[in-house]
Amino acid sequence: MECTVGYKLFERHAQGTELTPRGLAFLKKAETLLDLADNILADEAMPLRGLLRIGSNESAALAGLGAFLATLGERYPELNVELTVDVGSMLRSRINAGGLDFAILTNPSEHPQVRDVLLGDSDMCWVSAKGKLKQKAPFSPADLARLPILSVPAPSSLHALTMGWFASSRVSPPNINTCNSLAVTLQMVVSGIAIAILPRAIVQRELDDVTIDLLQVTRPVPSLPIYASFPVMGDTRVFEDIAELAGTVLLASGLTR
Repeated sequence: MECTVGYKLFERHAQGTELTPRGLAFLKKAETLLDLADNILADEAMPLRGLLRIGSNESAALAGLGAFLATLGERYPELNVELTVDVGSMLRSRINAGGLDFAILTNPSEHPQVRDVLLGDSDMCWVSAKGKLKQKAPFSPADLARLPILSVPAPSSLHALTMGWFASSRVSPPNINTCNSLAVTLQMVVSGIAIAILPRAIVQRELDDVTIDLLQVTRPVPSLPIYASFPVMGDTRVFEDIAELAGTVLLASGLTR
Protein backbone atom coordinates (compact mmCIF):
# COMPACT_ATOMS: atom_id res chain seq x y z
CA MET A 1 0.00 0.00 0.00
CA GLU A 2 2.81 2.43 0.90
CA CYS A 3 4.45 1.71 -2.46
CA THR A 4 1.17 2.55 -4.20
CA VAL A 5 0.53 5.87 -2.42
CA GLY A 6 4.21 6.85 -2.35
CA TYR A 7 4.55 7.71 1.32
CA LYS A 8 4.69 6.04 4.74
CA LEU A 9 1.37 5.09 6.30
CA PHE A 10 2.71 3.40 9.45
CA GLU A 11 5.45 3.95 12.00
CA ARG A 12 6.84 0.63 13.23
CA HIS A 13 8.66 0.40 16.56
CA ALA A 14 9.23 -2.05 19.40
CA GLN A 15 5.89 -1.30 21.05
CA GLY A 16 3.92 -1.96 17.86
CA THR A 17 2.65 -0.07 14.84
CA GLU A 18 0.79 3.23 14.57
CA LEU A 19 -0.44 5.46 11.77
CA THR A 20 1.66 8.39 10.65
CA PRO A 21 -0.05 11.81 10.31
CA ARG A 22 -0.32 11.22 6.55
CA GLY A 23 -1.58 7.72 7.30
CA LEU A 24 -4.39 9.16 9.47
CA ALA A 25 -5.34 11.55 6.68
CA PHE A 26 -5.35 8.66 4.21
CA LEU A 27 -7.60 6.62 6.53
CA LYS A 28 -10.16 9.42 6.79
CA LYS A 29 -10.27 9.77 3.01
CA ALA A 30 -10.68 5.99 2.64
CA GLU A 31 -13.58 5.99 5.13
CA THR A 32 -15.25 8.80 3.18
CA LEU A 33 -14.93 6.81 -0.05
CA LEU A 34 -16.37 3.68 1.58
CA ASP A 35 -19.34 5.64 2.95
CA LEU A 36 -19.94 7.09 -0.50
CA ALA A 37 -19.81 3.61 -2.04
CA ASP A 38 -22.35 2.35 0.52
CA ASN A 39 -24.68 5.24 -0.34
CA ILE A 40 -24.39 4.55 -4.06
CA LEU A 41 -25.14 0.86 -3.56
CA ALA A 42 -28.09 1.67 -1.31
CA ASP A 43 -29.53 4.01 -3.94
CA GLU A 44 -29.05 1.56 -6.81
CA ALA A 45 -30.19 -1.62 -5.05
CA MET A 46 -33.80 -2.68 -4.56
CA PRO A 47 -34.64 -0.81 -1.30
CA LEU A 48 -36.71 -3.55 0.29
CA ARG A 49 -37.52 -7.16 -0.53
CA GLY A 50 -38.55 -10.28 1.34
CA LEU A 51 -40.84 -10.32 4.38
CA LEU A 52 -41.91 -7.16 6.22
CA ARG A 53 -43.80 -7.74 9.48
CA ILE A 54 -46.25 -4.86 9.84
CA GLY A 55 -48.47 -4.18 12.84
CA SER A 56 -51.45 -1.82 12.82
CA ASN A 57 -54.04 -0.74 15.31
CA GLU A 58 -57.62 -1.27 14.20
CA SER A 59 -58.47 2.37 13.55
CA ALA A 60 -55.66 2.64 10.98
CA ALA A 61 -56.62 -0.76 9.57
CA LEU A 62 -60.24 0.31 9.05
CA ALA A 63 -59.50 3.82 7.78
CA GLY A 64 -56.59 3.51 5.40
CA LEU A 65 -54.57 0.31 5.64
CA GLY A 66 -55.75 -1.03 2.28
CA ALA A 67 -54.55 2.07 0.44
CA PHE A 68 -51.29 2.03 2.40
CA LEU A 69 -50.53 -1.60 1.51
CA ALA A 70 -51.46 -1.05 -2.14
CA THR A 71 -49.08 1.90 -2.43
CA LEU A 72 -46.40 0.03 -0.51
CA GLY A 73 -46.66 -2.86 -2.97
CA GLU A 74 -46.28 -0.52 -5.93
CA ARG A 75 -43.18 1.07 -4.44
CA TYR A 76 -41.59 -2.21 -3.29
CA PRO A 77 -42.88 -4.92 -5.65
CA GLU A 78 -40.61 -7.65 -4.24
CA LEU A 79 -41.98 -7.18 -0.74
CA ASN A 80 -44.17 -9.68 1.12
CA VAL A 81 -46.21 -8.43 4.08
CA GLU A 82 -47.14 -10.28 7.27
CA LEU A 83 -49.90 -8.17 8.86
CA THR A 84 -50.90 -8.10 12.53
CA VAL A 85 -53.88 -6.02 13.71
CA ASP A 86 -54.03 -5.49 17.48
CA VAL A 87 -54.29 -2.81 20.16
CA GLY A 88 -51.38 -0.41 20.46
CA SER A 89 -50.06 -1.80 23.74
CA MET A 90 -49.65 -5.27 22.23
CA LEU A 91 -48.04 -3.89 19.07
CA ARG A 92 -45.66 -1.84 21.19
CA SER A 93 -44.59 -4.92 23.14
CA ARG A 94 -44.01 -6.88 19.94
CA ILE A 95 -41.95 -4.22 18.20
CA ASN A 96 -39.87 -3.65 21.35
CA ALA A 97 -39.17 -7.40 21.47
CA GLY A 98 -38.23 -7.58 17.77
CA GLY A 99 -41.43 -9.34 16.71
CA LEU A 100 -42.44 -6.59 14.26
CA ASP A 101 -40.49 -4.53 11.74
CA PHE A 102 -42.92 -1.62 11.46
CA ALA A 103 -46.06 -0.61 13.36
CA ILE A 104 -48.80 2.01 13.22
CA LEU A 105 -50.08 2.62 16.72
CA THR A 106 -51.19 5.13 19.34
CA ASN A 107 -48.68 4.01 21.96
CA PRO A 108 -45.12 5.25 21.30
CA SER A 109 -42.58 2.57 22.15
CA GLU A 110 -40.24 4.72 24.28
CA HIS A 111 -37.58 2.06 23.62
CA PRO A 112 -33.99 3.21 22.97
CA GLN A 113 -33.70 0.98 19.89
CA VAL A 114 -37.09 1.93 18.40
CA ARG A 115 -37.90 5.19 16.66
CA ASP A 116 -41.38 6.74 16.89
CA VAL A 117 -42.53 9.10 14.13
CA LEU A 118 -45.67 11.14 14.78
CA LEU A 119 -48.02 10.74 11.80
CA GLY A 120 -50.74 13.06 13.09
CA ASP A 121 -53.61 13.32 15.55
CA SER A 122 -56.85 11.36 15.23
CA ASP A 123 -60.10 13.11 16.16
CA MET A 124 -62.33 11.16 18.54
CA CYS A 125 -66.03 11.62 19.21
CA TRP A 126 -68.97 10.33 21.22
CA VAL A 127 -71.58 8.54 19.10
CA SER A 128 -74.93 6.85 19.73
CA ALA A 129 -77.68 5.18 17.71
CA LYS A 130 -79.88 7.62 15.84
CA GLY A 131 -82.35 9.24 18.26
CA LYS A 132 -81.20 7.18 21.26
CA LEU A 133 -80.65 10.19 23.51
CA LYS A 134 -83.87 12.13 24.07
CA GLN A 135 -82.59 14.97 26.24
CA LYS A 136 -81.24 18.14 24.74
CA ALA A 137 -77.51 18.47 23.94
CA PRO A 138 -74.84 19.25 24.97
CA PHE A 139 -74.32 16.25 27.21
CA SER A 140 -72.16 16.32 30.32
CA PRO A 141 -70.05 13.40 31.58
CA ALA A 142 -72.71 12.83 34.25
CA ASP A 143 -75.40 12.62 31.56
CA LEU A 144 -73.52 10.01 29.52
CA ALA A 145 -72.46 8.02 32.60
CA ARG A 146 -76.10 6.96 33.05
CA LEU A 147 -75.99 5.02 29.76
CA PRO A 148 -74.33 1.72 28.81
CA ILE A 149 -70.87 2.50 27.46
CA LEU A 150 -68.74 0.34 25.17
CA SER A 151 -64.97 0.61 24.91
CA VAL A 152 -61.89 -1.32 23.84
CA PRO A 153 -60.52 -3.31 26.82
CA ALA A 154 -57.61 -2.01 28.89
CA PRO A 155 -54.75 -1.61 28.37
CA SER A 156 -55.50 0.53 25.33
CA SER A 157 -55.27 4.20 24.48
CA LEU A 158 -58.99 4.39 23.68
CA HIS A 159 -60.00 2.81 26.99
CA ALA A 160 -57.70 5.19 28.88
CA LEU A 161 -59.11 8.15 26.94
CA THR A 162 -62.72 7.11 27.66
CA MET A 163 -62.16 6.62 31.38
CA GLY A 164 -60.03 9.76 31.59
CA TRP A 165 -62.80 11.82 29.99
CA PHE A 166 -65.14 10.84 32.81
CA ALA A 167 -62.47 11.06 35.51
CA SER A 168 -61.65 14.66 34.54
CA SER A 169 -65.16 15.53 35.74
CA ARG A 170 -64.95 13.20 38.75
CA VAL A 171 -67.57 10.91 37.27
CA SER A 172 -67.38 7.12 37.45
CA PRO A 173 -69.73 5.40 34.96
CA PRO A 174 -71.18 2.18 36.45
CA ASN A 175 -71.95 0.39 33.17
CA ILE A 176 -68.70 0.01 31.20
CA ASN A 177 -68.67 -2.85 28.67
CA THR A 178 -65.72 -3.85 26.50
CA CYS A 179 -65.21 -5.21 23.00
CA ASN A 180 -61.85 -5.88 21.34
CA SER A 181 -63.09 -4.87 17.87
CA LEU A 182 -63.82 -1.29 16.81
CA ALA A 183 -65.86 -2.54 13.86
CA VAL A 184 -68.11 -4.61 16.16
CA THR A 185 -68.27 -1.75 18.66
CA LEU A 186 -69.58 0.52 15.92
CA GLN A 187 -72.26 -2.03 15.00
CA MET A 188 -73.30 -2.26 18.66
CA VAL A 189 -73.63 1.52 18.72
CA VAL A 190 -75.74 1.49 15.54
CA SER A 191 -77.94 -1.18 17.16
CA GLY A 192 -78.51 1.05 20.18
CA ILE A 193 -76.87 -1.31 22.67
CA ALA A 194 -74.41 1.29 23.97
CA ILE A 195 -72.68 4.58 23.25
CA ALA A 196 -68.95 4.90 22.63
CA ILE A 197 -66.01 7.15 21.89
CA LEU A 198 -64.70 6.20 18.45
CA PRO A 199 -62.35 7.68 15.84
CA ARG A 200 -64.28 10.17 13.71
CA ALA A 201 -62.81 8.68 10.52
CA ILE A 202 -64.31 5.22 11.04
CA VAL A 203 -67.82 6.48 11.87
CA GLN A 204 -68.06 9.05 9.07
CA ARG A 205 -70.01 6.73 6.73
CA GLU A 206 -72.63 6.05 9.42
CA LEU A 207 -72.84 9.79 10.16
CA ASP A 208 -73.35 10.49 6.45
CA ASP A 209 -76.01 7.74 6.29
CA VAL A 210 -77.68 9.22 9.40
CA THR A 211 -77.66 5.88 11.23
CA ILE A 212 -75.84 7.31 14.25
CA ASP A 213 -75.74 10.64 16.09
CA LEU A 214 -72.62 12.65 16.81
CA LEU A 215 -73.08 13.67 20.44
CA GLN A 216 -72.33 17.25 21.39
CA VAL A 217 -70.66 17.21 24.81
CA THR A 218 -69.76 19.83 27.40
CA ARG A 219 -66.18 18.60 27.73
CA PRO A 220 -64.07 18.21 24.56
CA VAL A 221 -62.92 14.70 23.68
CA PRO A 222 -59.10 14.67 23.30
CA SER A 223 -57.56 13.46 20.07
CA LEU A 224 -55.21 10.47 19.98
CA PRO A 225 -51.76 10.72 18.38
CA ILE A 226 -50.88 8.13 15.72
CA TYR A 227 -47.26 6.99 15.42
CA ALA A 228 -45.17 4.88 13.09
CA SER A 229 -42.58 2.84 15.00
CA PHE A 230 -39.61 0.91 13.66
CA PRO A 231 -36.21 -0.38 14.92
CA VAL A 232 -33.24 1.96 14.53
CA MET A 233 -30.75 -0.80 13.72
CA GLY A 234 -28.79 -0.21 10.50
CA ASP A 235 -29.95 2.06 7.69
CA THR A 236 -33.42 3.37 8.57
CA ARG A 237 -34.06 5.35 5.38
CA VAL A 238 -36.43 2.73 3.97
CA PHE A 239 -38.51 2.74 7.16
CA GLU A 240 -38.52 6.54 7.19
CA ASP A 241 -39.88 6.37 3.64
CA ILE A 242 -42.57 3.88 4.70
CA ALA A 243 -43.51 6.08 7.67
CA GLU A 244 -43.87 9.09 5.35
CA LEU A 245 -46.03 6.98 3.04
CA ALA A 246 -48.22 5.86 5.96
CA GLY A 247 -48.60 9.46 7.12
CA THR A 248 -49.72 10.59 3.65
CA VAL A 249 -52.26 7.77 3.30
CA LEU A 250 -53.74 8.20 6.79
CA LEU A 251 -54.07 11.95 6.27
CA ALA A 252 -55.90 11.34 2.98
CA SER A 253 -58.18 8.80 4.72
CA GLY A 254 -59.22 11.37 7.31
CA LEU A 255 -57.86 9.37 10.25
CA THR A 256 -55.21 11.99 11.04
CA ARG A 257 -54.89 15.73 10.68
